[in-house]
Amino acid sequence: MYSLRLFFFEKEKQVARKTKAEAERTRARILKAALSLFAEKGYDRTTFEKVAQCIRLSKGAVYWHFKSKPDLLTAVVEQMTARYAVHLKKTLPLADSLEGLKAHMVARAKFIVGTPDNRKFFKMMLLLDWPAPKFAPLKQRLRQLETGPFFIIEKVLREARSRGVLRPDVDVLEVRDVLGAMWMGLINLDVCTGLEADLSDAVEFDFESVFARIRA
Repeated sequence: MYSLRLFFFEKEKQVARKTKAEAERTRARILKAALSLFAEKGYDRTTFEKVAQCIRLSKGAVYWHFKSKPDLLTAVVEQMTARYAVHLKKTLPLADSLEGLKAHMVARAKFIVGTPDNRKFFKMMLLLDWPAPKFAPLKQRLRQLETGPFFIIEKVLREARSRGVLRPDVDVLEVRDVLGAMWMGLINLDVCTGLEADLSDAVEFDFESVFARIRA
């Protein structure tokens, strides 16, 4: 009797593990489809029905995993930023100086354009209407990420100024925004239309041009 109970107990565990694994695979498929549609059509024109059609699921199956479209978007962003964080920690140069920052941002740009999913994520983020109130929670969450490009640029600039590497009158936030905007602009050109110059050389040139004007 005990052996029979143990047998059914193990069977139930196996079924539960299989069900969980299948649910995780389905969730991953939904996220991948959503990323493609958000990048191609934009957030507002993407629906749960279109996501479901893309991977041959019912709309209800998408709703089973995500309660709303904002939840789905947040999940896509969290998944991709987590991947970025792992890559940044393992392979990218440490941004601990101006030269380190330049090398880090060059490698980061190459990473973004290096895979289809990364390019889609970049395009998706550019297409979002960030001033819209509905994106405020997501924007606030992203601002808190210490792996974000603007966060890293600002951190390095502040540390450089405190060490006397930069002129004391340098506006760190202004320089951060200039460097970040130029960096994103170059990636956008490379992803959307194809940059005629080498991306790495272009990023290095822009950063060094700005550094030359702000060094002490």
